[in-house]
Amino acid sequence: MSRRFQLAGDVFYDENIEGIFILTGAGEVYVLEDDVSKAVWHFITEKPRTVEEAQREIRGSFEISPDDTVDEDIRDFISTLEKLGVLEECPNLTEVSS
Repeated sequence: MSRRFQLAGDVFYDENIEGIFILTGAGEVYVLEDDVSKAVWHFITEKPRTVEEAQREIRGSFEISPDDTVDEDIRDFISTLEKLGVLEECPNLTEVSS
């Protein structure tokens, strides 16, 4: 089963004309400036998503050639955000604790 990612609970972000500014719980600031990274960000922070869902969304939203490495780039981007503590794995939403 593919892992779903969501915004970490201690992360704040804001968007303006310059980009998306991300403040981590550790106080680090990151800025997303290009259209593809901002599109991935919007898609994955809207609700918990898998890497594969993000890849399909971006391929459908941008004109990307079949031999482009966008799928690998998106996987690396989401992995990096997870390592930085910006995204976290979402618990299995189908499990109900009693």
